[in-house]
Amino acid sequence: MPSTPKETTSKVEPWDGAKPYLLEQYKKANDLFNAGAPKPYGGKTIADQSQATLDAQKQAEALARNGTGTAVLNNASNALNGVLTQNGNTQANQTLSQLQNGTSLGTNPTNAMAAQIASGNTPSAPGQYNQNFQNPALAQAAGNANYTNGAAQAAQGLGNYTNSAIGNIQSMLGYTNPAAQQAQNLGNFQNSAVGQAQNYNQFVNAGSGFQQLQAQQLQNSNNPAMDYLRDTASGANMGKNTALDAMVSNQTDAIANKLKNVTNPGIDSQAASMGRMGSNAFANARNSAEQTAANEMGKVSTEMYANQFNVDRQNQMSAANQYGQFANQDTQNAMNANANLSQTSQAQQQSRQAGTALYGDLQNSQNQQRLQGTQLYGSMAQDQQNSRLNAASQLGAMNDSQQAARLAGNSNYANILDSQQSQRLAGQGLYGDLANSQQTQNYNAANAMNSQFNANRDYQLQGLNLQNSSYQSNIANMLGMNDQRMNAANSQLSNQNTVNGQKLDAAGQAGSIYQNNFLPSQMLAGVGGQKDQRSDLELQSAINAWDRKEQQPIQNIQNMINMLNGGGYSNTTTPVYSNTAGQVLGGLSSLAGLFALCDATTKVLHRIVGEMPLTSGDTLSIYEFSYCADPDQKIWVGPVAQEVETKTGAVIEFVGKKHIKIDELIRSAA
Repeated sequence: MPSTPKETTSKVEPWDGAKPYLLEQYKKANDLFNAGAPKPYGGKTIADQSQATLDAQKQAEALARNGTGTAVLNNASNALNGVLTQNGNTQANQTLSQLQNGTSLGTNPTNAMAAQIASGNTPSAPGQYNQNFQNPALAQAAGNANYTNGAAQAAQGLGNYTNSAIGNIQSMLGYTNPAAQQAQNLGNFQNSAVGQAQNYNQFVNAGSGFQQLQAQQLQNSNNPAMDYLRDTASGANMGKNTALDAMVSNQTDAIANKLKNVTNPGIDSQAASMGRMGSNAFANARNSAEQTAANEMGKVSTEMYANQFNVDRQNQMSAANQYGQFANQDTQNAMNANANLSQTSQAQQQSRQAGTALYGDLQNSQNQQRLQGTQLYGSMAQDQQNSRLNAASQLGAMNDSQQAARLAGNSNYANILDSQQSQRLAGQGLYGDLANSQQTQNYNAANAMNSQFNANRDYQLQGLNLQNSSYQSNIANMLGMNDQRMNAANSQLSNQNTVNGQKLDAAGQAGSIYQNNFLPSQMLAGVGGQKDQRSDLELQSAINAWDRKEQQPIQNIQNMINMLNGGGYSNTTTPVYSNTAGQVLGGLSSLAGLFALCDATTKVLHRIVGEMPLTSGDTLSIYEFSYCADPDQKIWVGPVAQEVETKTGAVIEFVGKKHIKIDELIRSAA
């Protein structure tokens, strides 16, 4: 249960000599109050801005409005638009387009002749065999039917006759055309440029990796200065000036100490010397002194915290502006890096497409050469087989002729040996021999002509091979020239990308150049701010002088009343508590009407030393604490403003800090 204070009351009237003067002073005070005293300051309470400030504002506004300073920004914007909307290097793009659309390789000059050979439309061998040949010696041989040949002995040897041409013709059965193997190898023809062209579709621009890394770094990075500005721009540093808290605490402590150690002891001493201790005049003097001290403490706290709040707010606005500028600059840098990377990737993809198209053209050309080589090989193999068949046919005919000559020799030999009839038969055999001999000569002539025909055909095929080699050499030269054109086009595109990069860098610096135009007006604004601050101080001094003038008559009356109340009469009620918290508030009662800075954020709470009962039936904890900003860490005893606010509401807030209203808290104590 909360303790109930014990009270004693004593009442003493003022002495008669003081009463008329007291009534006179009260009347003067009443007249002043009825007349409106103290009157508020009648002049302007806001100082005019200095000319320097007005000029700085006009200069900044003129730069923002007249467009002269924005010419650099317009040029930067035009440069950026030019880079974004350009169609690329026309000459280089046309060169690459021509290379992508293919290069005419012309017609192989050997195609027509190879087609004739493959279709069998070439001239036939000129050698022919006359089946109806008539030997002019037949008539003469017919008259030799009765002839007796003295060469019978020689005819006998003809039974073993061997035609010397048989061996030569027989060797032709295994004839192989020396150009057939070379033509066969053309079926596996491999163009040396195919492998190089195949690698083109894997082309990687040497600068793309660095640009991609740069774009990723800019995408995920921020200006390091933003970390220093973030707390200030968000307002997190508002009211966090520990030095100011210490200054306010020192100022208020100085006022309180002066009240406690100088003013109140002086009043107590004066009252005691006049025998007026405990009188109403004594109480009024103490209350007046305490109220004056409370006003001074409140004024010091309000002015100092208000000035710091304005400075913190200005710093917050400035940091927020710089933070936004840095964020915009980071975004612009990331966009520029992504644009450069996109252009490099596009050029790289175009080079890959051109390489792929060239690879396809070379593959088609190579396949065409292989098909032509295969066709030429087939044609030459067919001609070789035909030559072998002709040789086999001739060999058979000559074997037949040889056998016939042998049979004729044997027949002649038998006829000569048997009788004259045999001679006649031998004459007929000679007739047959002459005919066969003539036919053999025809065969030999035809074979010679066909051999010459085959030799001419060989020379013709060699010429075709030379023409084909020249054609392939021209194709290789043409492909080499296309490589040089592609390299020249890529060089032009690279130079254009370099120029565009320089334009983008210059455009990025335009913002800094434009911002520099405002430096003179910003410096002038700083000078104007100093002059404005001086004008504010002068105006505040005038207002303070006015307030002192208005308060002086009232203060004189108050001083006179205090002098008249110097006797020992007053009505005094003194509460007596039986607990520690009550004793603490009793000790604080001398500061009734003052505000105590008791915000929990300014204290270091050590322990609970007691509880104070409240009229509501609740209790309020009393702590032993020290102030955070006190370097000496002096120990105090008292409540916490947050708990007082919750349970009694006896709290007022100055610049974000809670102060306890001591007089209201005393009234709430049980």
